[in-house]
Order: sequence, then C-alpha cells, then structure tokens
Amino acid sequence: ATLLYTIKFELMDDSLLALQGNEEEEEEYEQLTAAQVLDRLEESWVNERLSPYLLETQQEVVDCLLEQCQNVEDNFAQASPFAAGIHQLEIQRVKYMVTDYVRTRVQKIEKFAEYCLEEELAKEEDGVPRLSPQEFVYAREYHRNTQDHFRDVALKHMPPAFQKLDKQRSMTVPNLNTFIFFKVKEDVNDVQVDPRELPVDLSRNEIHMSKYNPIGPLLNQGKIKLV
Repeated sequence: ATLLYTIKFELMDDSLLALQGNEEEEEEYEQLTAAQVLDRLEESWVNERLSPYLLETQQEVVDCLLEQCQNVEDNFAQASPFAAGIHQLEIQRVKYMVTDYVRTRVQKIEKFAEYCLEEELAKEEDGVPRLSPQEFVYAREYHRNTQDHFRDVALKHMPPAFQKLDKQRSMTVPNLNTFIFFKVKEDVNDVQVDPRELPVDLSRNEIHMSKYNPIGPLLNQGKIKLV
C-alpha cells in the first residue's frame, strides 16, 4: 500500500522530528532532525534531476515542507530582525529546491505523458505510484490537449488513411539504458549490473557508473543515490 508521510518540524531547529508512515492499520515512526529532513529533500531533488525518468513521487514531503515554511513565515513578527533574516534565507533555499524539484518532474511528465499514463494505469492496486494525484490529472490533461491540437492542426487535413496515430510509434519512451553515476549508501550484495557478467557486491560510499535500468530498483529503495 502507498505510504502517506506526515512531517512535523521547525526550520533551523535541530530537535527530533517524527516521520510517520501509515500503511492500512500499521504505523511506523522514524525520528529525524530538521537537517535530516532537508537532506532527504535535497537527495530526492538531485536524484530526480539526474535520473532519465520519473522517480516515485515525494509530494507528501513537498507539501509538508511548504506548509512548515508558511508557518515559519507567519511567525516572523515574533522573531528579532537577525533571526528573521536567517530563517528567510533558509526558507528561500528550501523553496528553490522544491520549485526545481517540481519543475523537473513536470518537464518529464510533459515529455513522457502517454508513457506515464500507460504505466500508472497498468500498476497493481497496491503498487507504489510514480505520479501524485495532481500529477496524474496534469499528465492526462496535457496528453489529451496535445492529441487534440495535433489532430486539429495536422491529422484532419491528411488523407483518411493517415489520420490515425500508431500509439507505439508516437509514444515517447524514456531511455532507461542511459548511463548514470551513483554512490552506494549501504552495502548491497549480488547486484546484476550487466546480464553478460556475474553479479557484483556494492560497498558503502563506492561510486560507480552503470546503466540506469538495472540499478533503478536500488534507487527507489534508497540504497544508492545519483551523483
């Protein structure tokens, strides 16, 4: 089932934070500091920028961070000018990462809209979504509008035999064989990086170059990060 996250923290506060995941009736709590939560956002942002295709959505984290930024801004009047300035710098940094993270995802959604929709619709009910509900609606509307525009501008002016699009030929598919660099966050054994070679063991802090496809699951599991 999809994990829904709730993050409670104050920016610039190094106290422990509760990262809560709810999965049906079960609950999990992970204690994180504000710095660790921001590190998680930054890692998600860098991974998204460097991966050739959309990663699993972190929309709940983004929403919570923006909400907390707003709460801090609402309390500026109670802080000294110096403290308010420090908080404002931190908020601007967070908002920049969030904005670029969302922009990067939107660009990928627009490029691979039809592929994204096909993949999401083919997922099992308990599968982890790659798109947030808002992103799914955007991808659907963007694809529909693009198809309507293409049909009105070009297809309807062609002979009947050429007025149908071949989905397999017209769909833009991400190149999952793109080479990427990644850093190992924890030891992983028996990784099949190349089907023509024996599995390899990856040790913590090592940096490797590989095709994206075989190491994509490790990225989603948080065992590696892109660099």
